[in-house]
This record gives sequence, structure tokens and C-alpha cells, in this order.
Amino acid sequence: GMVDFTPIAVLVSLALDLGLNSLAEPLIAHVGIVILVTCLQVAMPLCTLVFIFVMFMRTTLLQSGNFGALSSKFRGLSVISPLRLFLLMAIKSYRIGEFTQSRPWALVWELDGYLPLFVAEKVVMVFYYLACYNTLLQLGDPNLYTQRAPPIERKPPEFLAPISLRQYRSVPEIIRGKSSADALNTAVRFLNELVIEKYQLMMTQTAELHMLRVSDEALQLRKAWEGQEGQETLHIDCFSDSDLKLFPELAGQEGNDLLQVLKHLNLVVTLKTTRQYSIYGSSKKGGEVQAWARQEAMSLREAHARSKKEAKVEGYRRG
Repeated sequence: GMVDFTPIAVLVSLALDLGLNSLAEPLIAHVGIVILVTCLQVAMPLCTLVFIFVMFMRTTLLQSGNFGALSSKFRGLSVISPLRLFLLMAIKSYRIGEFTQSRPWALVWELDGYLPLFVAEKVVMVFYYLACYNTLLQLGDPNLYTQRAPPIERKPPEFLAPISLRQYRSVPEIIRGKSSADALNTAVRFLNELVIEKYQLMMTQTAELHMLRVSDEALQLRKAWEGQEGQETLHIDCFSDSDLKLFPELAGQEGNDLLQVLKHLNLVVTLKTTRQYSIYGSSKKGGEVQAWARQEAMSLREAHARSKKEAKVEGYRRG
């Protein structure tokens, strides 16, 4: 991919730069050849800086527009690069100017100021190579890039709180039956799971359910729940007495005892009654489970869209 290619491109361009700028022009050469070689000598450092800038573009500093911090962190390259380009173009312009006047190569060294300029350019070139190499090492720091945060696990809200021992003792035995407080709270836990799974199914789009390979029975159940929705249940977490049969732990006497206890304690209220079923909601008539399930479905949708986008980008890179 491009991420792996760019550092290699920087090293290759540096090697070509070193090779071209180490070549001495022949003693007798056509001015056109000298100009061509000179253009290549100037182009290589520019290519190196372009590749490094491409790597900068992936950092959070450049993406946030923090050019000051970027320049400060890579101060060596920021200072030496303009100086390197200035000296390189100065000495090449000087040399080409003398060649156009048909001055022999051997006499170029005798020109005033040429030798100090040549030495300064070569010294700066060494520091430039070191700055580029150090920049590559610094760009290997993962802290320079956006780190994908681990997914935040949002704990589902409780539809019903556990029944306290005081509440349990306040219920006549004829209503609670032979169920113990622990058994009733186990049933409460299963009921909470039922309501959570109900709204997870209802808040997830049908296409996404097919993608997750949800069973046909679950899809039919979702359709039945949608048919139970009405003005009475709008934005209210609820369940029906027929839903208790979905959990083996609630299908028998335990589920019936739980429903009677919850109604006696006014922890649930009747929202809707038909010949086939009765729908109950918590006494506070809240919609916290629906809101949680809706947020979870949205997160799933965003994660799916993001993975598709990343797969598409990766396909372009490999292509």
C-alpha cells in the first residue's frame, strides 16, 4: 500500500540524489547535457521533500492544521531543506552560467567564490541527508497518528430493578406463590434480557439483520412486535404476557408468579389489552432500553459503513 511505499520512495530518492550530486561533469561536455543533469540534480531533493510531505499529511499535526507544532517537531528538516535548495540552485546556476560562456571545467574552480560555495553546498547536503533520515525515524512514532479508540461498551439499562426483600415480604403468599425472593429476581433478570433483545431486534434495520444472519423466527417475532406497537406503547419500554413464553425460565409458573408480584407492587402497569395478549410497561413508563438499542443500532450501522469504506480504500491501494 501507499503507507509502506512512501518511506521506501524517500530512501530511493535520497539515494538517487546522492548519486547524481556526486557526479562530476565531464571535462568537455555539451551544455545541453550539463543542463539536463543539473535539472535532475535539483529535482531529486524536491521529490524527496514531496514524499516526506505526503507522510506528514497522515499525521494529526498536519490534519489539524497545526503547522507551528509540525515545524517545531521537525525543526532540523525545516531549517536545512530551504538552505540546501538555495545552495544547490546557486551553485548549479553559477556552473551553467560559466558553461554557456564556454569556460572549460578546469577553470571553473578558479572562479572567485566557487570553491567556498561548493564546500558549503556539500557540507549542508550531508546535514540534509541526516535530517531526512531522522525525519523518517520520527515519523515512525505511532503517537503522531490518530489512534482508533477501542469501542465503548455501553451497558444496557435495567428495564426493572431487582425486587428488594422488603418488597417481597409485602406481597401476600397467595400472590407470590411458592417462589422465593431469589427465584423472582432471577425471573426479573430474564425479563430484562427479554426486553433488551426485543428492542435490539426492533431498532436494527432489516437489511442489517439479514447481514447478521438473524433467524427467520426472530424476524417473524420482530414483525409481530411491530404489529403490537400503538399510541399506548409509543416510546415506552414494554413486553406482553405472551412474550414470557419465549424464555423457558419464564414460560411456566415462575413467569406467572413474577407478573402477579410485579402488578401487586405496581412495578408494571397495563398499557394495552387485547383478546390475544396484554402489554405491560414499567410504572415509570420510560424508554431507556429503546434509546440504548437505537444508539447501539446506529453504532453498528456506522461501524459497517466504516469497514466498507476501509475495504474499498484498501482495494484501491492494492489495485
